[in-house]
Amino acid sequence: MLKLKVLLLLVAFISTTACTEKQASTPAPTKAEIPIAKEVGPPIAIPLKDLPEAVVTLVEPLIKQAMNEPRNGEHRGALGMAYEANGFPDAAFNSYQQAENLASTNARWPYYQALILAGRGDHQLAVDAVSRAMSLNESYAALWMWRGVWLLDIARSIEALADFSKAESMGLKAAGLAGQARALLHQYKSEEALAILKPLARNAPFPSIYYLLGRAYRETGNMEQAKIALSRGDSTSPLSWQDPWVNEKRDYEVGFQADSLRAQRYLKAREYDKAITLFRELQAQQPDNPVIINRLSRAYADAGERQNSFWVLRRALAKEPIHYSVHLNIAPFYEARGDIESALDHLDQAISANPTVAISYTRKGLLLQKLRKYPEALAQLKQALDLTPNDPKAFFYIGDVEILMKNWSEGIRRFEQSIQVDPAFALGYLNLGLALASINNFEEARSALIQAKALGTHNDDVDAAMLHVAQLEARSK
Repeated sequence: MLKLKVLLLLVAFISTTACTEKQASTPAPTKAEIPIAKEVGPPIAIPLKDLPEAVVTLVEPLIKQAMNEPRNGEHRGALGMAYEANGFPDAAFNSYQQAENLASTNARWPYYQALILAGRGDHQLAVDAVSRAMSLNESYAALWMWRGVWLLDIARSIEALADFSKAESMGLKAAGLAGQARALLHQYKSEEALAILKPLARNAPFPSIYYLLGRAYRETGNMEQAKIALSRGDSTSPLSWQDPWVNEKRDYEVGFQADSLRAQRYLKAREYDKAITLFRELQAQQPDNPVIINRLSRAYADAGERQNSFWVLRRALAKEPIHYSVHLNIAPFYEARGDIESALDHLDQAISANPTVAISYTRKGLLLQKLRKYPEALAQLKQALDLTPNDPKAFFYIGDVEILMKNWSEGIRRFEQSIQVDPAFALGYLNLGLALASINNFEEARSALIQAKALGTHNDDVDAAMLHVAQLEARSK
């Protein structure tokens, strides 16, 4: 019998909500006006007295620099970026206005104003400001994307469609196509939107794309496919794309949290040396911070330095209080060494330290399953299910153990529950199909596997399962 797959659980873009619109007849602005300062006064200064030292250290010299060169717009813009990056959007906006007046050829300053205006809900003013930026630099693709988004917000989908097409042609392919589909949905052209979204979802399988795909299926009357796509989608994800100008503001983020986020970005970009260096600096500032401890360990592990990764956690165990996540994350190191007793001990300590976290029970259950201690594994996995009743993997893991115990009907029921919770959970359909075939229910087995294949996330596994089911059926005759 083909071994049923087990999905290992690890510890630890492009969509918007629907709206009904009325087309506006006014043309899209090219260089529209927005209230900006006619007279450029002194640099915007905020009270520094009660601010964190890191912010004062950053902002104070920027204010002095702008005062010493009062006609230099780039200094005003740099001050605005520092303000925005550290939580002072009003001071940032005013500084960007000054920068635009003094450095009128730099498209960044009206663009940054547009982003702040949109954040306030002033979408028409945001369109005006980004149009000013576009009159200075038409080659920056993100400007076209944002104007398309904000034009949709003010019910001008025909113009938005053109902007999204332009962004696609300038290299923002997935975002531009998603924007076009959204604009078409606003125009009630759901078939045209579907024609864009079906191939896009295969090439860019983001939750936000699937949300738009689900909307398109729903509006064309295909409710079964809509249900699956919407279950994989996320209506809250913002439209997302590469925007180096926005990223430039990150250089002005300061303080512990800002450095932590920067280190995370290094880690995501696989710049391991930078991530490790910064996480070590952060740990020196807060030696007992469990988030930094675990992220430093992860950085070492991702860099291939498993020994250092282990010792970051091992040293954390030497000092009280010990966060449950340290026990949880060190357990796999002992398991990999074959020291199962220590691995289980740390998982037990993780559970004892925080009994409301499902992943600890799941990890212990999966380890016990590997040891073929199925009843004990089942008990742990059911504890996890009690804490996460809406997680399809929780039902899936239990179903897997039930099948290993030859409890076919109960295993099948659990797999069915996993896909009821998440109709887009391909592994649930896959294991359901294999389990049904094992009891000679080949018709329903094929139906489940066809559904898994339609989801497109585990094609090789589904193909292997279909071959196995065909062999089982042939032998049963």
